[in-house]
Amino acid sequence: MYDRILFLDFDGTITSEETLEGSMRRIIEPKLYEEKYKEMLAGKLTLSQVLHMGFETIPSDKLTEIMDYVRTVPIREGFGDLLSAMQQMNIPVVVISGGLTSYVHEKLAPYRDKLLNIHSVGLDCSGPYMKLISDYEQDGEIMQKTLVMAEYDYKFAICAGDSYTDVHMAHASDLVFARDALAALLEKSDISYEPWKDFYDIKNFII
Repeated sequence: MYDRILFLDFDGTITSEETLEGSMRRIIEPKLYEEKYKEMLAGKLTLSQVLHMGFETIPSDKLTEIMDYVRTVPIREGFGDLLSAMQQMNIPVVVISGGLTSYVHEKLAPYRDKLLNIHSVGLDCSGPYMKLISDYEQDGEIMQKTLVMAEYDYKFAICAGDSYTDVHMAHASDLVFARDALAALLEKSDISYEPWKDFYDIKNFII
């Protein structure tokens, strides 16, 4: 059992922008994307349904284009320093991402030795169109992060995120670092959190 463990979102948290959404915006027909996005906001479709529908319209040979885009997105400042500090404090770090394994693993390759594990969404490109594969799909989410958290044995959970897809993870954590949409949602629910801009903020708070 770990005394403390740190769970990190990837898109918009480790990366400076939401790469999964960015990928879809660049490749899916704009009108279709906006239509499905509005239906999701109206509660007619779940995020999982939107993602499956969206990616199933993307030809498999477009993966190269997605990878080229994600390679241009910078890692948020202080990430490497945070991982080094967590390693020195014996706090394991687990990345839980609704992003695609193909680019999440490539982006995190330079830091892999400082991460306990990476959980992300698989992509089947064996057919003419892409197909998302997730072992943690539940409750309308392609990556239900609390299912991943339940696989680890710990006394105290720390998490950091930025989006509505991190809400369940935040509810299940003892210390939450939130920014952007996640921070707004937690404020509405009257759930305490620590605001952050970069990973130096998180490192300095924990140490």
